[in-house]
Amino acid sequence: MYLYFFDIFLLTLAYLCGSIPFGKIIARSYGIDIQKRGSGNIGFANVRRIVGWRAGFITLAADITKGFAPTLLAILFTDTTVAFFVGIATIAGHVFPVWLKLRGGKGIAPGLGVVLALNPIAGLVGAVVYTASCLVTKVSSYSSMIGLLATAGTAIYISSSTWWQYTIFMLIALWTLRHNFSGKVPNYDT
Repeated sequence: MYLYFFDIFLLTLAYLCGSIPFGKIIARSYGIDIQKRGSGNIGFANVRRIVGWRAGFITLAADITKGFAPTLLAILFTDTTVAFFVGIATIAGHVFPVWLKLRGGKGIAPGLGVVLALNPIAGLVGAVVYTASCLVTKVSSYSSMIGLLATAGTAIYISSSTWWQYTIFMLIALWTLRHNFSGKVPNYDT
């Protein structure tokens, strides 16, 4: 009984942690409402485009950390299945933050934090592939998908029993990035 309460506590904490809108907070410190500029997204790519590289990297580091920390906490005190769902709760908090009327980011950076906690090698491979793809294509959303494919492939190669977890991560990412692929994302020069 106690364990279920602890699991629920961790899931709630993870959602609330994921809901912290670091991109909005950081952009606001520069006097910019990031949700009214560029794509309106609170994540790394939009903050970098609108506010600058420094603010973008601070946002990226904070968003990765908010995915990593609750997942690692769950790994230390529960099991990897609970940790996976804690990671999903963190991503859900980022995508649907209670503080921003459920209008958040895409969940890619917190998702990387989750994967770094669950499978560091797969997370690092995904980050390297994402970065290389960004340098070549200059398109963050496509690079995110390529990085996610590399992450999932590496994780499944390391431990084939995790295929269902990384399939869920891929489906969430496809859903959150759907507007980017449909051409409905506005110009970034606003």
